[in-house]
Amino acid sequence: MYGISYMMTYLRNSIIATVVYHDTFNYPLTLLEVFKYLINPGRLMRIADGLGEIKLDEVSEELDRLIKSGILAEKNGFYFLNGRDDLYDLRIERQKIADKKWKKFLKLTKFLALTPFLRGVFASGSMALGNTDKESDFDVLIIAKSGRLYTCRLFLWLISSLLGARRKKHEKVAPDKFCFNHYITDDSLELRHQSLFNAQTYINLKPAMIKPELVNKFFSSNLWLNNYVYNFKIQSNFVMRSVLPPHLFIFLARMEEFTINLLFGNSLERFLMNDQQKRIKKNPITYEPGGRIVSTEKELEFHPRSFEQIVIEKYNRGLKHLGIIPYSWEKDSGLKE
Repeated sequence: MYGISYMMTYLRNSIIATVVYHDTFNYPLTLLEVFKYLINPGRLMRIADGLGEIKLDEVSEELDRLIKSGILAEKNGFYFLNGRDDLYDLRIERQKIADKKWKKFLKLTKFLALTPFLRGVFASGSMALGNTDKESDFDVLIIAKSGRLYTCRLFLWLISSLLGARRKKHEKVAPDKFCFNHYITDDSLELRHQSLFNAQTYINLKPAMIKPELVNKFFSSNLWLNNYVYNFKIQSNFVMRSVLPPHLFIFLARMEEFTINLLFGNSLERFLMNDQQKRIKKNPITYEPGGRIVSTEKELEFHPRSFEQIVIEKYNRGLKHLGIIPYSWEKDSGLKE
């Protein structure tokens, strides 16, 4: 059994770490969000036997103590580091922008249902968190049918281009356009690159157009998220904004699938995969440090200039500044050096 003082210390440090992490995104948290995003105390202190359940009222009481100590501050139910009062107004402003963007995002997303071999669309990044500015694009995680990843990508490219809603390579800023930067297949749902940054990103994925059973399968395949986020629960991710595509779109997509499979399915997939992999190998950006590009038959990931490393370094510095020295500093998920 752990003593009361020890229990208070691990929860205190975990709450501070959670607020510090989201401070790197200029994002204050509500009580429920602190509870939901709570960084696993085991990442800060060595814990031999597990801690058991952390209750919401325990988090609330510790937040009150942290406010009295001057480490945190609170405004209208939002918690942030002391001296960061400006984050409250910023969050309210960005949430209003995000609400407007969601409406446009969902209108566009329903047309993606015309894509053959598409099995799921998750909103990701700032859109999923509700922390957008006017220039934010639409980051998405795509789930494609096994054996048809590259074919699915081709049709997503075509449909989003026809909609005028595809972010192009040369566009540094692309407001309200799809950024297709991560694809996986429905038989390979476990995400291999693990880090605090990716865990916090993935628990925030919002199902935009995907069947509930596949949502459940996706999160069940990624229980490693609990290693980073203590209170992660699969069912919590079913609170979603989503779109139901027209039955006609689904019918047309299935007809496309049938025709492609009947005529040249495997040949087209092999051609597209070989072509894409050759392009990636020839592109100098593939070899630049600070990012990751993956191109296998099960996964496509395009994060050549990821800000993951910047976030992790800022988070580590924030902990150190507040006197929290974890037994192991957080690292990125294996970005290219």
